[in-house]
Amino acid sequence: MPRAFDSRAFRNALGRFATGVIVVTAGPRRAPHAMTANAFLSGSLAPPLVVVSVGRKARMHERLAGARRFGVSILAEAQEPASRHFAGQAVPGFSPAFGELAGVPVLAHAAVVMAARIEHRYGCGDHTLFVGAVEDLAVNTAAPPLLYFEGRYGILQAFPGTPGRSDEPYPSFF
Repeated sequence: MPRAFDSRAFRNALGRFATGVIVVTAGPRRAPHAMTANAFLSGSLAPPLVVVSVGRKARMHERLAGARRFGVSILAEAQEPASRHFAGQAVPGFSPAFGELAGVPVLAHAAVVMAARIEHRYGCGDHTLFVGAVEDLAVNTAAPPLLYFEGRYGILQAFPGTPGRSDEPYPSFF
């Protein structure tokens, strides 16, 4: 028989999964709507698809439900204030800087930015999964990513002696 647990225990358990941090954007560059998220993943390499999960009660949900395209900004470690701001926390003196990629608003100075066309919307409990076909992307290799674990921000530290990035395909384990 499965053990009972409450929503807080489930949330805390999921917090043990370290993630990157993104800001998803929609709307015109002059007045974009943006939201911090960490429920983001690659959906496919061919074609290039990404998936972002947005709570149905979030204001961003309504924006994406009526949108054709959205932006994804994978935050750099220096962008913790942006993450807090777009998560609804007050950050004194912070003023977001937006850019544009393929006509979609994205955050300036992010580690990676993508412009995506919404291909599918799937209900998933109290969230909707928005699947986007990536139309364009830009990578800032000088900007290490911002990480999130157990409700705290962190930075990436590679193990000593870990080989650098390779353009070789991932090894197959199956």
